[in-house]
Amino acid sequence: MDIGFVSTTDSSTPFSDNSAYRSLVGALLYVAVCARPDVAVSASILGRKVCAPTENDWNAAKRVLRFLYSTKSARLEYNNEAGLVGFSDADWAGDINTRCSTTGFVFLYTGGAISWGSRLQH
Repeated sequence: MDIGFVSTTDSSTPFSDNSAYRSLVGALLYVAVCARPDVAVSASILGRKVCAPTENDWNAAKRVLRFLYSTKSARLEYNNEAGLVGFSDADWAGDINTRCSTTGFVFLYTGGAISWGSRLQH
């Protein structure tokens, strides 16, 4: 997704086909949960707008699809590295409307992701 996508105020026109947007976001959430932790944050952000998507949201979702297509050879790999490693990160009041922060984490075991997530803080 574009840098600052969440922090921009959305003055775009409403998207005409809400069911297509919901279907695409649902597919992205499925991919994020099952195989691609690198799109978890994008899918989560896009999922916040399923009730009233705009043209900008639709374009951002298509951008994530283009990223997935260009990186379709990427896969989770497990190697001989021993141990469990965890990473986490958060932004500071990234949502301009609610001033809530987004937190993300990933846990790796033998070099491959085993658990990941992204959530909007309360």
